Amino acid sequence: MIEREVCDERGLRSEDIRRLLDEGVANAAAHAYAHSAFYRDLFDSTGLRPEQVASAEDLSRLVPVTTKDDLSANGRRMWAARPGRIVDIVTTSGTTGEPTPYPMTESDLRRLGYNECLSFICAGLTSQDVVVLGVTMDKCFMAGLAYFEGLRQLGAATVRVGPASPAMLLNTIRQLGATAVVAVPSFLKKVADYATEVGVALAELPVRKLVCIGESLRDAALRPTPLGRRLAELWGAKLYSTYAATEMATSFCECDAGAGGHLHPELVYAEILDEEGRPVPDGRLGEVVVTPLGVEAFPLLRFRTGDMAFVIREPCACGRLTPRIGPIQGRKGQMLKLKGTTVYPPGVQRALSGVEQVADYLMVATTTPAMADQLEVLCCVTGDEAGALERIREALKGELKVTPLVRIVSAEELQGRQCLRESRKKAVFIDQRRSRDDR
Repeated sequence: MIEREVCDERGLRSEDIRRLLDEGVANAAAHAYAHSAFYRDLFDSTGLRPEQVASAEDLSRLVPVTTKDDLSANGRRMWAARPGRIVDIVTTSGTTGEPTPYPMTESDLRRLGYNECLSFICAGLTSQDVVVLGVTMDKCFMAGLAYFEGLRQLGAATVRVGPASPAMLLNTIRQLGATAVVAVPSFLKKVADYATEVGVALAELPVRKLVCIGESLRDAALRPTPLGRRLAELWGAKLYSTYAATEMATSFCECDAGAGGHLHPELVYAEILDEEGRPVPDGRLGEVVVTPLGVEAFPLLRFRTGDMAFVIREPCACGRLTPRIGPIQGRKGQMLKLKGTTVYPPGVQRALSGVEQVADYLMVATTTPAMADQLEVLCCVTGDEAGALERIREALKGELKVTPLVRIVSAEELQGRQCLRESRKKAVFIDQRRSRDDR
């Protein structure tokens, strides 16, 4: 990746966006064919030559698309850099399977930081900000590294606190006068609860921007979720929702308009496809399929993320013309049919986030004797359990239009179920359904 000035995406015209995407896709196809054994075989098996991919639309001729199973099955045949050029290796989260190693060259690291720099600019951060990182830098986690590198390129002061201690994060904000925080929304809620306990008014602190990762803070209509509204109220700050995945090495971040995460056209090409791999109309739900641009060590072409979302192409109120990805509605493999209604786990999470008494929860999907999907929601609550149960059921009915099974459990029982698997993320959804082949 060539060193460059940070792109002012507000100045990009439609033709500029198209040119960046076309050039980036053409270069990505050529690089993957030349250096990745997996993609060389894929091109050759389809009869498609990399030089025939001269535009983003041409890439649709490369089928089948790449899946997470391809990554697991092919391992280093996917890689496109010699060991001597690899300077960092992270892994995927393993949410839907075994974590996959993801290598990066020095150029990939610069690209990773450049992406986050663009995203932070989109959220209105500048070199004058003091930003607390409430995300981990260890456990082979890409996100913490990406945010750190992005803030370095932006020139902002970065404080690497991590997600372990609400007290430490709060004290750091007060001591250093931090103006922004990057964290998972549920952790920001824990910090707010701790602040209430010790008598600190968050809204009186200098934090004015919360960049939120890992959990969407908007619904399909782009309205703030109950948790999003609550965090904005407690912190007295503006919230920015983001979307990213390790494999795409790119993120989509909201601007002040809060109308979807902006795509960076020199860094990623995104498609929204249906079950058969066909493009869906703008605004309609489909699977996010990405081609990261400018990646050296681990190129991916038409990678199925498994995430369900929609694209918005109308000009944004912020002045940018770049396409935007709407809030993630769920993962394709986690979709449930409850009494004929399609339900995704994030919908349950949105409903529970609006019930103040819910301290923690776990969703468990199973198959009934009649081979139908069943969902049980285990909740640990504070205060009156009977009242909490009624409010939880009402919230779920309002969000999902159907009510799954709900059971109030102790913190000990819940934690025991959440720790049944190895993961660097706390389990909030466990899928114990029988596979389709077994039904």
